[in-house]
Amino acid sequence: MTQEINIVEAPDSGKKKIGVLCLAGLETFIKPIVAHWEEQYNVRAYYGNSLHECVSIVDFSDVVFLEWANQMAIEVSQKVPQLKDKKVILRVHSYEVLSGFLTQINWAVISKMIFVANHIRDIAIKQIPQLPKLVDIHVVANGV
Repeated sequence: MTQEINIVEAPDSGKKKIGVLCLAGLETFIKPIVAHWEEQYNVRAYYGNSLHECVSIVDFSDVVFLEWANQMAIEVSQKVPQLKDKKVILRVHSYEVLSGFLTQINWAVISKMIFVANHIRDIAIKQIPQLPKLVDIHVVANGV
């Protein structure tokens, strides 16, 4: 006797899907934001360093939020071609700008940048003068 199994898929909730990528150990600032987003959106956050896991988050997401413009942002922007089809937001703190990481990021896949302070934005633009033409730039001060 054969049994038929009907698989019923739950309808899409219609909620935007936000994927958050952050290196392990640097998630302190983003965790409260993720908790807030989870009230309204379908959120998956990954705090680690596996490119495979990052690709899984990117594939899931409508919007990808890269916390820190560091080694993870460099690797994901250079090695995950699916980013070109997503809205990608990169939040930049001071150490990444001061460490020279910005020049290694593939700006073609970044939609928006959020700097945590005006002076950090200004330093970044001195390093990459064409940056305002490459990406939509915003400043949201730390603590907001």
